Amino acid sequence: MSPSEQSRIHLVPLDLENQETIEQAAATIREEFDRVDVLLNVAGLLGDGSTTPGPERSISKLDRDWIEKTMAVNVIGPVMLSKELSPIMKTKRSKDGRATSVIANLSARVGSIADNEMGGWYSYRFSKAALNQATRTMAHELKRQGTWSVALHPGTTNTDLSQPFQKNVADGRLFPVDFTAKQLLDVIDSMKDEHSGGLYDWAGKALPF
Repeated sequence: MSPSEQSRIHLVPLDLENQETIEQAAATIREEFDRVDVLLNVAGLLGDGSTTPGPERSISKLDRDWIEKTMAVNVIGPVMLSKELSPIMKTKRSKDGRATSVIANLSARVGSIADNEMGGWYSYRFSKAALNQATRTMAHELKRQGTWSVALHPGTTNTDLSQPFQKNVADGRLFPVDFTAKQLLDVIDSMKDEHSGGLYDWAGKALPF
């Protein structure tokens, strides 16, 4: 990364489990920039199945504290951050009718209720299903201010989150981070009005809720 690119990066402390830090981060962004064009909510919690309770493969493995932590990171935190920043995402639509600000929530295919044919991974599944519902609900409201909202499934990407489960991934289906990032940005870039509120994978394919 060049010095000029580094100078464009501003780090703001944020803990999605701590409402005070969410509000402080949003206040800093409002004060310094007073504008957000794209909000990418990409934090996620899954677990490793050994040192953590998740992902729970059976109902007997459910742990209340882990469920609450999963919901805090995967749903509540991103939604509260969207709440704090949405007022400075109000924009006029472009001449071609496109919204000029977007909230993109990183979801997962396993969050799809219609696509659930295997069970397991309880808290991760229903946290992502809740995030999908929040995305659809925000889309209806925020479209009126010129902001689109979309849920995105990145596929299995080579990150710390997926690392404990990579041995079961088929050849060619474990994506490098750079590839996934580019694909998701391309999906956002190609959005039209009717896509707001939907769930799409890394290739732009619509997925059922």
